[in-house]
Amino acid sequence: MGAKEYKGYYSRVVGELLSYREYKQRLKVIEYELESKLNTNGAINYESPGVQTSNIFDSTLEAVIDRLESDLADEYREKFDIVNLIEFAIVGLSPIEEHVIREKYLTGRKKADVDIWKGRKFPYAKNKYYEIKDEAVEKIARILGYV
Repeated sequence: MGAKEYKGYYSRVVGELLSYREYKQRLKVIEYELESKLNTNGAINYESPGVQTSNIFDSTLEAVIDRLESDLADEYREKFDIVNLIEFAIVGLSPIEEHVIREKYLTGRKKADVDIWKGRKFPYAKNKYYEIKDEAVEKIARILGYV
């Protein structure tokens, strides 16, 4: 595989892996913001009599439409897709590959390679660590359709 192709998918996968934890938390914040928007903008007062008019949306429906069409909703869908695709890809890894990827990229901080391959949970030497890590990133790229 050529260096240019290698760098292309490798950088993309690593970038998404490094963003995973942040994106996952951002999804929770967006959910909260969208729920707050829906609850404050689209509240219905059930104590007053309802009025039905033609060609006019009620406030709840307008709030739902705003929610679905908002920039927050777009950001949510984009990050949701990335988080889910990463989770799908991780399932396709072997246990040792999953361990390396989780330790290296999914903890919220990029961990030094030496801290992983010298750790008690990694049973191989340095060269094997790099082989496993690179193969795992390539496998994720294949699962995600980047290669």
